[in-house]
Amino acid sequence: MKSKFIVAGAIAGLFVLAGCTGQELHKAQLMEPQGSEFNQNLYHGYIGLSEAEYAEGDYYDSDVFAVRAATLAEGSDVGPEEIEERGLPGDHVAELSEARDRLTAALDAGAAEADPNRAADAQVYFDCWMQEQEENWQPEDITRCRDSFYAALDGIEPAAAPTPVVSKPKPQSVRFVIYFETDKFNIDTEDETVIGEAKAAAEKLGSPIVKISGNTDTVGSSDYNQKLSEMRAQAVAKVLEAGNTPVRAMVTEANGELKPALVTADETEEQRNRRVEIILEP
Repeated sequence: MKSKFIVAGAIAGLFVLAGCTGQELHKAQLMEPQGSEFNQNLYHGYIGLSEAEYAEGDYYDSDVFAVRAATLAEGSDVGPEEIEERGLPGDHVAELSEARDRLTAALDAGAAEADPNRAADAQVYFDCWMQEQEENWQPEDITRCRDSFYAALDGIEPAAAPTPVVSKPKPQSVRFVIYFETDKFNIDTEDETVIGEAKAAAEKLGSPIVKISGNTDTVGSSDYNQKLSEMRAQAVAKVLEAGNTPVRAMVTEANGELKPALVTADETEEQRNRRVEIILEP
């Protein structure tokens, strides 16, 4: 299976070419799945994920899954998402890395041919888990995708091959997110806890590059939100600096309302967009 998987970058390229978000699901639904029974099952699984995210208003991830379905319908193979494709919370990277290693080992050993239904379920639920864990705000959905993945994986591993020796995951970028109330940039006790976790992660990574990205929702003017996002980023940076966080470099950026976690109409309050992201790069 390994040699058949197209690289994640190719899928990302197709997605960039797709244009506006929220447009890919209908196109993918009109296509006929091609290839093996495993690939056809994957197609239907990704369509299901795309439909679910579209219903929640997450048009970006709806498009991501729809493009994967369309790629399969066009006759190309698609592997499980790479760990670095998602900005995962740092305390979940190791488990997801090990889970992906087990899944790809089972697929490489012939699980897709031996049990195409459960093999497809395992891959679809893994990507579902990745997406929900990146958002990290719907614990029930995270648990559902994670548990469904392991249930499917447990079913295909014995038939495919003995459990492989899992190598220690390589250091990955680690992301922390702090959310703000409307029109606020002050750091409260809960925010300090998250920043403390980021500092501890930086110490484990050994002086990483720290990128701090400030963002707002669409309430207020663009100029005001640009300044507000800058103040949020600077507030977080000051706490990290005051704590003597070990870094090679610290970079801040202010995105205003231009990089929402969830696309909304203008003048819409959305807590997931009122945020600062702390990204640690080894």
